Amino acid sequence: MKKETTHRRHIRLNGKLTSKRFSRKTDADRWYQEQLRRKQLIESGLESPVFNETFKNFCEIWLQGRKANGQPQSSYQQEDARLRRYVYPVFGHRILETITTREWDQFLNTMIAKFGLSPGTRNRVRSMISKIYNDAIRSEAASRNPVSIIPKAKEKLKTFDFWSSQDECARYLEKSELQGPSFYVFAHLALNTGCRIGELLALENRDIDLVNRRIRIWRIFEEATHKVQERTKSNHERWLGINEGLLNALLRHRDWAGRHEPTAALIVDSEGLRLDQHMVRRLHWKTCAAADVRRIRVHDLRHTFASHYVMASGSLAELQALLGHSTPQMTLKYAHLAPDYLQSRASVVSFASS
Repeated sequence: MKKETTHRRHIRLNGKLTSKRFSRKTDADRWYQEQLRRKQLIESGLESPVFNETFKNFCEIWLQGRKANGQPQSSYQQEDARLRRYVYPVFGHRILETITTREWDQFLNTMIAKFGLSPGTRNRVRSMISKIYNDAIRSEAASRNPVSIIPKAKEKLKTFDFWSSQDECARYLEKSELQGPSFYVFAHLALNTGCRIGELLALENRDIDLVNRRIRIWRIFEEATHKVQERTKSNHERWLGINEGLLNALLRHRDWAGRHEPTAALIVDSEGLRLDQHMVRRLHWKTCAAADVRRIRVHDLRHTFASHYVMASGSLAELQALLGHSTPQMTLKYAHLAPDYLQSRASVVSFASS
């Protein structure tokens, strides 16, 4: 049986690719010319665009686009989960353009009580929806952002945990040797550089320059995919110095390791495989118990470094660069640990009676 010939035409209208098949070429050409004229009228402002994209359909395309552009897998999963749990049940079927500011405001205001969320999580959801609308405007799937004028909820002062005494840190480092050479060097790196756990697990021998006493931080081990990605959280490479205590730990580890290939992972298990976050956390808990120190999270080793840096009169601007924070606001949570800095600025403005 002879296959029937069809003629397909496609055009992008309002940011959405539309295609259609015809049995006759003349019909296909006529349809395409009509759609092309309509597109020209819309772009010239003589005809209002028709927005018919549903919120869920646009978000699914939006998520895939962000993933293709290098969004971390963990962030993709978090956004996808928030949309499916909180937003799709209410607005997934609605046309993106028809959802009003009032509806979004009511939805966001009830999230905290309905789902038991913190104001911070509510604000993350609000920011995500605002990004969706901004991208929808750029792709001509919406004409406005109804969320942009909705204010953020007030968040509580963020707190963090850390070891306040040098003795706790010293006992922890001493007992870290019980968990093997790799965790020993991980513990020293974490407390002496303040790096993120993923940044440390991504390190290879070539990233450690013992001659010039510096470490290159330019990649991250992603927990969601168990793969090393050539980026950091802030997408900026940085070089960190090696102090005396860390230098001794790295030299000891080099003697223990026996594997000096440039691209070999630095922090590995007994079989030479890169340690993952789950295993590091287990070894961390064991070390806390052996050292008889208060249990804090692995990420709090980063807070411990930052806190002691500030308490030792290190500047917040320097700390921002060391930690790889993308904005100064992220580093300001350590400001209260530097009372001497604010106290020293008291004379900048000084008034007295004559």
